Amino acid sequence: MSQKDDGGIPAEVKTVGLEKWFSGLSDQDKIRLGRYLPNAKGSSGMEFLMSIIKASLADENYSFAIMLCQDAYDLEMTDVQAFLVNEDLIDAYIGAERYDDAKAACAANIKLFPTISEEYIKMNGGELPTKINFRNRFIDILVGIESDYDTAYEMLDTYFRMGLLSEEDLKLRKQSLKIHRLQRSFDGIYTYRPAGGSLKN
Repeated sequence: MSQKDDGGIPAEVKTVGLEKWFSGLSDQDKIRLGRYLPNAKGSSGMEFLMSIIKASLADENYSFAIMLCQDAYDLEMTDVQAFLVNEDLIDAYIGAERYDDAKAACAANIKLFPTISEEYIKMNGGELPTKINFRNRFIDILVGIESDYDTAYEMLDTYFRMGLLSEEDLKLRKQSLKIHRLQRSFDGIYTYRPAGGSLKN
C-alpha cells in the first residue's frame, strides 16, 4: 500500500518530484491515480506518468489516460518520449471514440518519426515493432470508421517511403484493402461514424 505524507502525497509521487502536479488533481483523479500506483515505474516524472498511462490503457480507462498524456506534455521530455506519449494517446483517443483527435496524434508522430527513427529502432532490438500506432491505427480509422480507402492507399505509400513498410508488406496491405473494399461493397455493409468524436483544427 502506498505511503503518504502529512499532505496526502503518495511516496511514489514525491520520489519523482510530481508533488505540484498531484496537488492540482481533482479528488476523483487522485483516487484514480491510487488505483494505478502499484504499476508505477521509473525514476523521473516522465517515466512515472508513462507507466501510469500504460496501466490506465490496460484498464480501458481512456479518459484518464488522455488527461495523463496531456499532463505529460507539460514536463520536459525528449523527442522519443514525446513520440511514445503520442503513441499511447492514439490508443486512448480511439478508445474514447475521439477519432479526429486520434488522427491528429498520428499526424504528429508522422512528423516526429524521421527525427527519432534510429533511436526508436535501437530501443526495439534493431527492428521496427509490429505495433506502431501512428501507422496501424491511422489506417484502421480511415478504413473502419471513415471508409476512406483512397486516402488509406496513399498513406500506405507514405509509410513505405518512410521505411515503415517493406515492399512486400506494402503489396500485402494494399491487396488486403482491395479485398476488404470489395467484400464491403458486395455485402452492402456500411460503417457509420459514432457520435461523440471531437474536431481538432
